[in-house]
Amino acid sequence: MTVLAIPMLSSHQLSLALDLIDVRELAPKDSLRQLDDLAQRGEFSQAQAKALRVLVKTLDDADAARVLRDSCDGDEESLELLRERTVHEARAAYVR
Repeated sequence: MTVLAIPMLSSHQLSLALDLIDVRELAPKDSLRQLDDLAQRGEFSQAQAKALRVLVKTLDDADAARVLRDSCDGDEESLELLRERTVHEARAAYVR
């Protein structure tokens, strides 16, 4: 069970967070660098960036998707984006 909570993300911020998760598979340090750059540019608040750093560093894809879903707070556009971008994680979790 995951206890990490991310302050609500807009659909744009959610898309950026999903990009970071995609990058971490091949280049974990680059994903953290990108997160820092995005936070410095004001794309994420300090609280969001701190929580996303934990997400990127420690959570597997299935747990990361759950945390991001919770950060959507029922926003249909964000939830649809999350479903589209994480469908492969759901299939992999089902097979395991």
